[in-house]
Amino acid sequence: MQLLGTILNTRFWLMVMGAFLVVFTGIALISGQAVSSASTFWTGELTERELNIASVVEVVWFAHMLGMGAIIFFIGLLSANPARARIGAIAVVAMMGTQFIAGGMASTFGYNGFNGFNIFAALFMLIPLITLIACLSKLNAK
Repeated sequence: MQLLGTILNTRFWLMVMGAFLVVFTGIALISGQAVSSASTFWTGELTERELNIASVVEVVWFAHMLGMGAIIFFIGLLSANPARARIGAIAVVAMMGTQFIAGGMASTFGYNGFNGFNIFAALFMLIPLITLIACLSKLNAK
């Protein structure tokens, strides 16, 4: 049981999740990948205006994840137990919740998100899930 508690270290997982989001979204924004891949997330052929709008949507989406990643990283770095677990759980649910809500709402307009299942999609789901489990397991710690 102590090994499980060590593996589910809230500081570690919050910092991993925050760093992953900052690095992943930062690289996508700096390299232009967020803009260049925008058309692949939408169904059908896009006009030039629609492509510009799709690019802005992706940049805003990635910028939101970058900011949330930085917040989650600093929660892990600067918060003390048990507040870290409580604030971390709220932050992870807020971050993932906004992504699912936004993706779900955008899907009604033809947004597909990740096409297929790749390593980034797996990490984007697995790391927050482990982080949330870590935070929830320490929620009532003294």
